[in-house]
Amino acid sequence: MKSKRVLATFLVILLASSVSSASAASKSPTPTPTKKVAATKTPVAKKPAAKKPVNKAPKKKKLAPRSPSPSPMWPPVGFKTDPLNETKLYLKIPTAKELVGLLSAKTALISQVQSCTEFTCGAVLVAAESGCRWWKINSDLIGATSVEDRTPKVFGRLTTSVSRSAAQQVITVILISSEPIGAGHILSNISADCNQSAPPGPLPTNVYEAIKE
Repeated sequence: MKSKRVLATFLVILLASSVSSASAASKSPTPTPTKKVAATKTPVAKKPAAKKPVNKAPKKKKLAPRSPSPSPMWPPVGFKTDPLNETKLYLKIPTAKELVGLLSAKTALISQVQSCTEFTCGAVLVAAESGCRWWKINSDLIGATSVEDRTPKVFGRLTTSVSRSAAQQVITVILISSEPIGAGHILSNISADCNQSAPPGPLPTNVYEAIKE
């Protein structure tokens, strides 16, 4: 806004002195000098110009570079293989704690585990250096001979077949027998075969054969 100039104008005050007495009337009156006050300008304070806010560009946060996920160790730690390590096949029986972690990470296995509330089951981790087209897992169902005789006895054999695995990929295989869980038996003597030929049929499968006495 333009500032306005304000001018203060003052009137000239004429001061008249008193005249002489009547006896001095014949004399010409002496003019009384007048005082003049010059008009002055009243200074007007100027408002400082308002500064326009400067919009600063937001600072970009620097993201820390993500470190790549470490490659799985190979050969896998804690796995068994043949004594001479010629097959390059690896196998491990997971602990109960490890199995719980595997099931929570792989929901596809949960549907298979539901059968284990009724039948005797087992689990195994397998891997091959060059990968497999399909796996064949053999296991024995064993338990005590009788209540009186606690000598281990083989009651049946289970053959489990599952689909392919990639090179150096560890997969979890659930072994499901048709033996009722109440008998107190377990699956043991587990071995694995890696096959590169075409599978014999749809996978996965669990074929249990009880041993006749």
